Amino acid sequence: MHEARVVISTLIVVSIFTFSCIGEGQQNSIFEEFGDAPSKLWDSNEIGEQWQIISPNNSTTIGSFSTNDSVDVFALEISSTNWTMVGFWVSNNDTVRISVQRLNQSTWTIVEFADSEQGELGLDPGVHAIRLERNGDFGEEIAYRFTLENRGSFEDEGEFVNLAWMFTPFYVVAGLFLIFPLVIVLWWNRSDLLPSKRGGELVENERHILNALRDRFSIKDLTKGREEVSAALSILGKGSWNSVSEELGVPEIRHFTENIDICVWRFEDSINSLLIGIRAGTIGWEMAAIRIFSPLGEVATIQSVIPEMIFRDDEVFLGDLEGGSTKFVQIETLGNPPAFNIQISGLVDGKPIAAVPTNPIEMGEE
Repeated sequence: MHEARVVISTLIVVSIFTFSCIGEGQQNSIFEEFGDAPSKLWDSNEIGEQWQIISPNNSTTIGSFSTNDSVDVFALEISSTNWTMVGFWVSNNDTVRISVQRLNQSTWTIVEFADSEQGELGLDPGVHAIRLERNGDFGEEIAYRFTLENRGSFEDEGEFVNLAWMFTPFYVVAGLFLIFPLVIVLWWNRSDLLPSKRGGELVENERHILNALRDRFSIKDLTKGREEVSAALSILGKGSWNSVSEELGVPEIRHFTENIDICVWRFEDSINSLLIGIRAGTIGWEMAAIRIFSPLGEVATIQSVIPEMIFRDDEVFLGDLEGGSTKFVQIETLGNPPAFNIQISGLVDGKPIAAVPTNPIEMGEE
């Protein structure tokens, strides 16, 4: 019985001793700053004795700033073969800031850092830095207390490598694929987007047509070649406004507004014949008509119109003119009034509009 009591007593003592050792092992190791910690990083191959090396394994370091000291730098050694996540904080002191800096082990330059807001940083094996900095309260001594906590090791994921160059061919192909439809649209509309030579030079076909029209206008009997003249005016009406204006010269009269552009030409030996060019503005005209009248009150009558259109007495019915469209009409008058005036009327945007050139057309010999 006595021996049993001795054994039980021995087990109790051993258990108490074991738990005491475990409890002591879980407590933080406390270190004190020796001397005055340097205020900058080391820049040589080896760390000098002035930099105190601290282990990240659950340790607390006590230090202070003297009256003329504002920065302390400690060395932090990671002896593990893997990366280690280190937690850190300053205890009960808002006037001191802490940051941990991960250093390049060859050049000792700062690769990455974290402050107390992040509170932790992954560090690779080697020596890194802890930086304490005074935050105000200059001119008096301040004590601080910071703690490091080993939060476990993890495998190195390796450095991030910029592989953007591998996607360059994809970007080029994708860019061409996206731009190709735009190139097609621009090609289809190149005549509208690019300066055209038609503004300064006539194509040979238009020049031939205008020369033929001059010859027809100089013939007093306009019934001859009526079909040719009608076809030529129809062709010119598809977009040759600048060409006709430059080739036929200055018009007898010119009337230009934002809604319409009117030109009237006469030719030698064609006293009773007029070539009227009409170019609608951006807004089309509905139920457009040409009317001729004598400013002296004499009767003005239309004898014929090329191309064929409905006319009566002194008026020619043009119909609808699309916005930006051009129409050429040859009118032969009856009789020999000394002067004519013309009027273009119709509906523009639903409102009746009349365009009347201020100058009359003198019908006497040129």
